[in-house]
Amino acid sequence: MLTVLNRFRVWWWLPLCAVGQALAATPEIEISGGIKSLRENIRHYLSIAEESCTTQPWRLNALLGSSEAEIRSASQALGYYELQYEAKLTRGDNCWGLEIKLTPGEPVRVTELRIEVLGPGEADPVFQPLFENPGIKIGNRLNHDNYEKLKARFGTYAAAHGYFDGEFALSRVEVNRAERSARIALVYHTGPRYKIGAINLQHKILSEAFLRRYLTFSEGDPYDSDKLLDLRTQLNASNYFAVTTASPNLQELENGEVAIDIVLEERKRREYSVGAGVATDTGPRLLLGYEDRYINQRGHRLSADLNTSEIKTTAEVAYTIPMQKPAQEFLRIYTRYLDENSDTKNTTKHVYGTSYSFLQRNRWLQTYALDYEQESSLIQGRTVSTDLIVPSVSFTRTRTDGNPYPLSGWSLLGKLSGSPQSLGSDFSFVQFYGRAKWITALGPGRLLWRSELGTTSTVDFDELPASVRFFAGGDQSVRGYAYESLGPTGIVNGEEEVIGGKHLLTTSVEYDYRLPEKDWVLAAFYDLGNAADTLENVEFQRGVGLGVRWISPIGPVRLDFARALDGDEGWRIHISMGPDL
Repeated sequence: MLTVLNRFRVWWWLPLCAVGQALAATPEIEISGGIKSLRENIRHYLSIAEESCTTQPWRLNALLGSSEAEIRSASQALGYYELQYEAKLTRGDNCWGLEIKLTPGEPVRVTELRIEVLGPGEADPVFQPLFENPGIKIGNRLNHDNYEKLKARFGTYAAAHGYFDGEFALSRVEVNRAERSARIALVYHTGPRYKIGAINLQHKILSEAFLRRYLTFSEGDPYDSDKLLDLRTQLNASNYFAVTTASPNLQELENGEVAIDIVLEERKRREYSVGAGVATDTGPRLLLGYEDRYINQRGHRLSADLNTSEIKTTAEVAYTIPMQKPAQEFLRIYTRYLDENSDTKNTTKHVYGTSYSFLQRNRWLQTYALDYEQESSLIQGRTVSTDLIVPSVSFTRTRTDGNPYPLSGWSLLGKLSGSPQSLGSDFSFVQFYGRAKWITALGPGRLLWRSELGTTSTVDFDELPASVRFFAGGDQSVRGYAYESLGPTGIVNGEEEVIGGKHLLTTSVEYDYRLPEKDWVLAAFYDLGNAADTLENVEFQRGVGLGVRWISPIGPVRLDFARALDGDEGWRIHISMGPDL
C-alpha cells in the first residue's frame, strides 16, 4: 500500500513540474530582414506575440493566419507596400516559437506635400511652424505616423489660439503603388478665433478684487493659451495656493466667446519651518521660520525668520503688502537684528525700514529701500556707535537652466546705497557692491566663475561701522583663508588685527566634473582677492584647491580642501551649502 501511494505522488508531481517550466519560458519570436523600425513595428502589431507557452496549437495556427493582415498594416504604416515575408511556427521542448523572414522591397516615397491654412486664421503666425517644420520632407519614405502627428499639430495650434471650430477641409494620403509615390494634402479651415468671455474664479479666502489683479488678460481679448499658462505660473509663484487650474470652458462657446474657469485651492494659512545647516565660516546653524499667508483678504503677509550660529545671529520680522500688480510688485515693512562676534567683527545692529520691489518685464528685480540703522561695533579697541538713515537701490537677476546641477546660467546683483548727513545720519558715505556668477558647460564638465566688487566713498572711514566695511576670505570668498580674515589691518592692544576696508575685489574660477554616480562631483578651483583701502593697491591673496560636491535633495553640499598661496595660512577645509547661482 505504501509503494502504490509513493508512485501516485511521483506521477502527480511530474505534470506540475512541466507546467512550471512552461510558465517560466516565453515564446521566441524572431523577425529578420528590413530595418529595425520595421521589425519593431511588426512585432508591436502581432496579436500572437501576446500568447503564452501554454496556448493550444489550433489557436496559434489561427492567429498565424490572421497575422498576414497585421504584418501588412505594420509595414504599410512605414511605407513598405511591396513587402513579402515567410512565417513559420516552431515547437521547442517547453514552448513554441515564430520565425518571420522579411523582404521589404522598395518603399513608397513622398512626392508631393500640400499644406494650406484657410479662414480667418490663415495669416496667424501660430501656424507658421507647420510650414517651416512639418516633419515630412519630399523624397522621404512615407510614414503614416508622421502624417498623423502633423494632422494633430493643426488642432493643437488652432486650440492654443482660440480656433475651436477649426476642421480639415481636406486630409488625404494618395498612394500610387505602381510609381511607389505618395501625395499628401492637408487643408485646414480655422474658423473664427474666439475671444475671452466671462472669467470665473473659484476660491475661498482671498478677495476676488485682489485675485483679479493677477489677471494679464481681460474679457474681449483674443484667446491665447500662453496667457493662461503665464497666469498659472504667477499664481503658483505667489505661494498662496496649493493647486491652481486655468482652462477654457469648451462647453460654453457662445457668440464667439469662450468662458475661462480658474479654480484656486489655497495653502494652509500658517506655516512653520525648522532647518539646520553647517559651514566653516559660521559653524552649525539653526533656522526657524514662520509665515502667515493671509493676514487679510488683500493678501498681506507676516513673516518671521531666525538664523543663528556660533558667531552670527540674524533675525527679521516683515510685513509684505502686494501692490497693484501683485505678481510683479510688493511693499515690505521690516525690522532686522544682527549680532556677529567673529575674529574680525564684534557688532550689534538694529534696522527698521521699508522697501518697494518691482519685477520688470526683462525679469530684473528692482528694489528701492529706506532703512534706519543703529549699530554698535568694537573697532580697534573702541566702541563705534552710529545712527544712519540709508536709502538704497538694487538690481538683481538670476537665469538658469532649472536643473539642481545647472550646466548654464548666470546671476547678477548690483546695489548702490548711502547715508547723507543731510537726512540726519551721523556721517555721510556712498557705497556700491556688485556680484556676478556664471556657469557654462565645458568638455565633460562645467566651468564656474564668480566675482565681487565693492567700493566706498566717505570722508571719515574710522567712523564707518563694521557691517559696512569690506572683508574677504572664507567659503564664499577666497578659499584657503579664514572667514573675513583678509583686509586692511590696524593695531589693537599691541597686536595687528583685520579692521576691514573701503574696497573689495575677489574672483574665482572653478571646474567641476560630475562622476558617473551623478550625485557626486569633483572640483578644482583658484580664488583671488582681498579688501583694501584703495583699489589701486589691492594686495591680492590667492587660494587653490580641490573639492567634492554632493548633489543632495536639498541642494549642493560642498567640501573643499584649499591651500593659501600667500601668507602662512597653509591648508584649510571649507564646508558650505546652497545653490550655485
